Amino acid sequence: MARFLLALFALASLALPLAAAAPADVRVGAAVVFPPWTSQADAFARIGASGGALVSAGTVPFVAVATAGEPAAFARAVRAAGAWLLLDPGALGGCLVSNEGTDFTSSSRT
Repeated sequence: MARFLLALFALASLALPLAAAAPADVRVGAAVVFPPWTSQADAFARIGASGGALVSAGTVPFVAVATAGEPAAFARAVRAAGAWLLLDPGALGGCLVSNEGTDFTSSSRT
């Protein structure tokens, strides 16, 4: 029982920061996170097949920043294509995405 509660606490501890990092507007840019075994070429292909446009590669092969004109449809399609998360790239602070040359700050969302 103690292990279950500890696991539940760990999941809840991760859920809040991830929910806070959810992209405000996929039309501006979202970090799309695939499983770690996804190659960069496969991640790019899945984003394109889901109706997204690639903005930049992530610092790891299974993460990329993408935009989409139809955010809800893109989110559904890219998740169906295997994406685990769509996050605000500015909130990641460069941990998974490199924002060189791209402004993902909240001021760009006006």
